[in-house]
Amino acid sequence: MAETMATLALLSALAMFISPIFEKGKLLASITVVLSLTAFILSPIESIQQTGGMALVIVAVMCAMIQYHINQGCHKKYFNGFGGGITFVLLLTMYPEGGVKETIHTFTFTENILAIIESIIIGVLLAQLLHNSYSFNEKNSAGIIVTLAILSIGSDLLDSGDLLVVIISMIFVGFLPFLEDKISPKIGSGNGRANALAISTLIGIILIFATTYALVSNVNRIGDGHGAIAVALWLTVAVTGLGLIGMLLPLLGFDAHPRPEAWGWRFGISISPMIICLQTDLTSNILLGISLALLISISSPLVLEKGSRKAA
Repeated sequence: MAETMATLALLSALAMFISPIFEKGKLLASITVVLSLTAFILSPIESIQQTGGMALVIVAVMCAMIQYHINQGCHKKYFNGFGGGITFVLLLTMYPEGGVKETIHTFTFTENILAIIESIIIGVLLAQLLHNSYSFNEKNSAGIIVTLAILSIGSDLLDSGDLLVVIISMIFVGFLPFLEDKISPKIGSGNGRANALAISTLIGIILIFATTYALVSNVNRIGDGHGAIAVALWLTVAVTGLGLIGMLLPLLGFDAHPRPEAWGWRFGISISPMIICLQTDLTSNILLGISLALLISISSPLVLEKGSRKAA
């Protein structure tokens, strides 16, 4: 029964993801919460010590926060669509194909409670990062940074590779508005915007490939030969493809940013790790390159645009 509920939660997340094309769906996040919690309750008591149980609690808390933000008047389609995508990725990557099983290990009541609290914190963290990407708030951001610091020191939940990838990807998305708000007033409307976009994108792609190759070549099963080049190349192509798709977002109405195509590129490569981790466990190797590419893209107008009239 728990596996059935988890499957229904996955389908509910998919419904959230595609709901932006419809007008209905205000309570889809609540449905996902109920299904996820039901699946967790029906699972063995030690499921919270496994990735499957953790994923159910994280998803339930995150979707509950998303429903709260929607009820507070936040953009329903944005929160449902983005939140559904995150939920879909978490359940697909963390919930076992055969369901959560009983183990021979025994855990104390305190250990289980602490694991539940840690999962709840991560769920809130993901929801707040999503809210940050919609409406950046410095107080909210300070709380996120403190929470991340505490989790990195006192929790081993982040040892889960896919969960770490999702969190870092959401950090990219959640803090992009902060960096863009700092740079945008300084760039004005300069000449050579197309050249700046092309050069910064090319430099970003080169950095992603170089850093990915350097990290992948240290993976034992791949080595530092042609295999590392091939893996780094297809990972870079995947990130680049999603970034180029992001550049098309202004055609769909996402053109409120000073440099909409550059914003689309940054958004595309920021969410790419979440998508790529569905295919491979090597996704963590692209995170460094993406972070460098984001910094290059944000700062490039200050350097590459000529004759720019700086905003007062």
